[in-house]
Amino acid sequence: MAGNSNSGRPGTPAALQLIHGNAGKKSLGELMDEIKNPPVPVAAPPMPDWLSDGAVAEWERIISILLTLGLVSKLDMMALATYCEAVADWQRFRRKIAEHNIKADESGDVQTFATGAKQISVWRQLANDAEKRANTAGAQFGFSPMARRNLKTVAAPQGELFPNEPREAASQYFT
Repeated sequence: MAGNSNSGRPGTPAALQLIHGNAGKKSLGELMDEIKNPPVPVAAPPMPDWLSDGAVAEWERIISILLTLGLVSKLDMMALATYCEAVADWQRFRRKIAEHNIKADESGDVQTFATGAKQISVWRQLANDAEKRANTAGAQFGFSPMARRNLKTVAAPQGELFPNEPREAASQYFT
């Protein structure tokens, strides 16, 4: 069997391939075309009108960062909305736990019933679920060190790539 998308080493972005000396021996034209015309254009997806206020705040906080890094396209609306809603839910549930801790002067993590039985509170369970959803959706955008390690990025606009004397040597590749 030929394997799946997890088989082998992930591909190297064209810009990095050029910087490292083009060990794969791809043609310069092919690499430059990949840099200038990424397979999926970097663009902000439309923000859904059904997002909660907290999710809208997270969307506005993160979208410019994702655009700068070249990690988002118009196709990513659902994944980004899922992440933003999960973050908003997590924040809301954490506030509820903090309120409960202040009112009850006890841990908001444990719920005690009239029978004396104890269990993890509903707010803690909901917060844990929202945290898992945010981490899962956020991993698609590289929001953790391990997720960033495995990302295949689109060549993002960069600042000064060669700020000193190697600039002349590199200019032959980036004309």
